[in-house]
Amino acid sequence: MADIIHDVACNLLRRHGEDNRGILVLADLFGGVGYSVYVGRNRFVEYISVDKQENVNVMLLNDLRFVPPPEKVPLGIEIFIKDGGASSNIVYPQDVPEDQLPYDDRESFVISYFGDYPIKYPPMPSDAENLPRSGWRTKMR
Repeated sequence: MADIIHDVACNLLRRHGEDNRGILVLADLFGGVGYSVYVGRNRFVEYISVDKQENVNVMLLNDLRFVPPPEKVPLGIEIFIKDGGASSNIVYPQDVPEDQLPYDDRESFVISYFGDYPIKYPPMPSDAENLPRSGWRTKMR
């Protein structure tokens, strides 16, 4: 698992550099990978949209669902990269109430790492009106 975390951290450093207040990855690993990246800028935190370059990290994190024995499969992981170093926190099913996923309240995690700065999201895609409005994620384990 350490190799996967290291590879994800290296990929993010190559892409986003070190000229920031840190890079935070929050990944839900239940039934697939829900992946979010936040980069601390001077006066705000930038949410990074997942694109083809980020898919490499999604595939790596997806491997975390299959590496350990079934009883040790993590439910989520957070990785924080700052000043050339990285730390991680792995969340297991027993660490989270059964009706929640580890990062349902992502904003509180972002604030805990970067402080109470505004989060800047990219514009919605032009076909956003065609996205489903509800039911896109089941919170049952």
